[in-house]
Amino acid sequence: MRARNFIEREEFERALSECEAQDGSAYQDIGTIYGDMSRLVVAWLACTPTDELRALYNELGWKGSPNVRAIQESAKKWLETHHADRFL
Repeated sequence: MRARNFIEREEFERALSECEAQDGSAYQDIGTIYGDMSRLVVAWLACTPTDELRALYNELGWKGSPNVRAIQESAKKWLETHHADRFL
């Protein structure tokens, strides 16, 4: 059985529900946390050199050659479209 992608909202929410906030309570504002994660991931993908992304993919044990250029270009396009004022 193939693992679900973390980026899928339901999978993110499932994983987060198994975590505790610093005070030991359950996280409350899941929508905001999910949005923050999404923005950070897209910024990281857009701003990290493709050779570093590819190396990390392989260091973590995934085989093959991920198409990091396509991933990075789409991340940059999303930032340009939705946050042009913040895009580096």
